[in-house]
Order: sequence, then C-alpha cells, then structure tokens
Amino acid sequence: MEKTEFFICKCHDISHQLVLETLEPTEDEERVVYGCFHIVHLEFWDKLKSATKYLFGRKRKDGDFDALLLRPEDADRMEWFANFLDGGVSATDKAVAPFYFTFSSKENVYDVALEFYQYKLNDGSIQTEYEMSVCVSLKPGNILYRLYRAAKYLSGYRSCYGDFDSFEFLPVDAAKLRSMVSGLRAC
Repeated sequence: MEKTEFFICKCHDISHQLVLETLEPTEDEERVVYGCFHIVHLEFWDKLKSATKYLFGRKRKDGDFDALLLRPEDADRMEWFANFLDGGVSATDKAVAPFYFTFSSKENVYDVALEFYQYKLNDGSIQTEYEMSVCVSLKPGNILYRLYRAAKYLSGYRSCYGDFDSFEFLPVDAAKLRSMVSGLRAC
C-alpha cells in the first residue's frame, strides 16, 4: 500500500514540515518508509552564528535548520508507518520517559528528543508537559570537512535534494518510530 502523510510543526509554521511516505514493495523488496524534512532557510546572520558554532564543534539546541515540534494528534498517523515497517508485530512501548536518539541522511544528522518541562502553577502544584522535537544539524567531521560544509552552508546550500533532505526508515528502525509514537501519546 502506498501512503503519504504530512506532519506540520506544533507552531503551525508550514515551513517546519516532515513528509513520510511508502511505496508498494514487490515480493522481494524490503519495506521502506521514505522521509523528507523541509530544510528551513535562515537569515545570513543566523547562518553565520550557526556556521561558527559548527566549525568549533558546538551544536545548536534547535539544530542548524530549525526544529520541528511534533503534535500529539500525529501519533496514530506515525504509528501506521511503524506498523508498515514491522507488520504490527512489535508492541508499542507504553513507558514514557525522556529519550533521545539520532539518525542520519546522506548529509545531515537528525536528533529526536522527548523532553519534559515542569513549572509551578499559582496554586503551588507542579505541571509537567512533554515536547517532542526533531532537529537537523550538519554532519560532524574533521575540521577540513566542517570548514567545507560551513562555506557551502553560508552560500545557501542546504541539501543535495534542495529545500528538502531525504532519509529512509528500514524495518530495523520501526522501534524508533514506535518510541516516537509512545512519546507523542504522552504529550
């Protein structure tokens, strides 16, 4: 079955988007979920600050291209892709704790994190909120590689795919999608 879903950021900015899609596999093909992440264009001064940090090996909290905050209502649609990859045979992990994992495309690194924030309400009780983010950063490397990538980045280069960066989830990655689903359900 072929399916395409768009995931828009919690902030409702349509430039912060993720697209997941499948193509009908033939009998001898492995199931694959293809992903495309919109690489947000930043102003020159923001790029310069980001490139300088990148050269010195420091990471920005929201990545080099802005973060995508996934919404709780996206959980069921994302679970469909996890079921597609593993046939629905693995159980969804109901335990929710802050987590962090990464995956890579050809040129960038994706950091997926479920974080929680606690704050005090006026009545003295403590409120806890969860937030799941996907941040894209330039791939690390030696200083010459970082210098080369920083120069390309400052000149406007984002990905070999243009405004979108492309990656794949394979059946072994179904657990990553499932942890994202359980995290979204906790939000």
